[in-house]
Amino acid sequence: MFSKVFSGTNIGIKAQAVTIEVDLARGLPQILIVGLPDAAVSESRERVKAAIKSSGFEMPLQRVIINMAPADLKKEGSLFDLAIALGILSSSGQIDLDPLSSESIQKFWLVGELSLNGDLKACRGVLPIACAAKENQVSGIILSEENAEEASLVKGLKVYGVKNLVQAIAVLTKPEEQETYLKSSFSLCLQKENQTIRNDLKFVKGQYQAKRALEIAAAGNHNLLLIGEPGGGKSMLAKCLAEIMPPLNSELALEVIKVYSVAGLLHSLDLKAGISRPFRAPHHSISGAGLIGGGSYPRPGEVSLANHGVLFLDELAEFDKRTLDTLRQPIESGEVCISRARISLEYPAKFLLIAACNPYVGTNQHNKNKNNLIISAPLWDRFSLIVHVPPLKAAELIDFSPLEQESSLEVRTRVQRAWEIQQDRLTSSLANSNNYLSSDELNRYCQLKPDGEAFLRYAIETLNLTGRTYDHVLKTSRTIADLENSTEIEEEHLAEAVQYRLDQANLLASSNSA
Repeated sequence: MFSKVFSGTNIGIKAQAVTIEVDLARGLPQILIVGLPDAAVSESRERVKAAIKSSGFEMPLQRVIINMAPADLKKEGSLFDLAIALGILSSSGQIDLDPLSSESIQKFWLVGELSLNGDLKACRGVLPIACAAKENQVSGIILSEENAEEASLVKGLKVYGVKNLVQAIAVLTKPEEQETYLKSSFSLCLQKENQTIRNDLKFVKGQYQAKRALEIAAAGNHNLLLIGEPGGGKSMLAKCLAEIMPPLNSELALEVIKVYSVAGLLHSLDLKAGISRPFRAPHHSISGAGLIGGGSYPRPGEVSLANHGVLFLDELAEFDKRTLDTLRQPIESGEVCISRARISLEYPAKFLLIAACNPYVGTNQHNKNKNNLIISAPLWDRFSLIVHVPPLKAAELIDFSPLEQESSLEVRTRVQRAWEIQQDRLTSSLANSNNYLSSDELNRYCQLKPDGEAFLRYAIETLNLTGRTYDHVLKTSRTIADLENSTEIEEEHLAEAVQYRLDQANLLASSNSA
């Protein structure tokens, strides 16, 4: 006897429908799964057998053939257990679907991992699958109670949260019990404007130029490099950056949740307290796959987990140089494409990069030559703002009073206004901030006055700025103008932008003489 059920599988942060066809044939009792299953899918045979028996049903003593279509798409994970079990029970005639003739099993998507006693466990990547289910206009999705809240974020989709295989069968065969398992829609809680700030700029002693650079970076999504002696406050400054950025809107928050769901890290987000911008600070021993993403079936890396948030690389000189160079493409494109033999996946990676390092690198601290810089010239060129963080003086440490300092909330208010100006300007653009302006948009929105052109020409010739650095200066000056609520880029805006792109040797000289 033949049966067909439906589920979904993740492809990056998107999902695709998977049709699971079950056929019972003559032969020795065994389960054959075809359609490019990975090890977790293949091992579902033993889990499904035990779950069916523990739930009071019988495993058919026949040859069970399970085809997962499309056959050329690799199936990964344990989320197909529920669909496989219900397909077997349906094809063997042990569950009767007649009471739901208008809404048969084919109108539902089934997602979940089965334990040996028939309980349904949570699995990762549920949110993209729920979004795909809504796009396919299914009647509903059946999954574990633990995943129900996540799936309920998708408006207009009926979500049935069940504890075990028996309850999943009840949803399909007993219309009168459906309401018992139907979960109400869960409204996404966003970060409030006045929400408590954990890392407040008002507690950072001194470093006023670095604070200004932080504000510019947050306002235009510009990458920032802090260089200075240990103990100057570089790490403390970096931790404040995400909190002066504007709160996420519902669309961006949903994209953040999708990435964490696929990565299996949704537990690290508090959906009820409010979704804030991610702040990721990986250890310097991280591999290229950990930073960018990878694996036999590629998973999101730190650059994707920091999407719409901040990626902080502390002690930049300690990172592997080849690992750092993998950042160059995602910084430019805002996404990561990971290709393997059987699949190519894209993950979003629109992050704000902030890094911190000492003014010298290597084992010999007395050799402070600029050629010792651990980061390559192309990566160095991708920092829009490079700031010297000098050691704090005694007066800055002892006479400091947080009450006299500007708070992160005040800075965020200005940053929010600058973002609103950019959103109004870029309504018909793929860019969402000044840092992602295309060449055409750069020419359109960064027009200079004659005195500004003359100043920038002198800066290019004096500081040997590259073409990419020239673009960074224009984008940064546009952000500074937005912070000043100026429609025109003035010479002082250009001057401030250029000072953050001083020649590498000059910056090291000033750091070493401090």
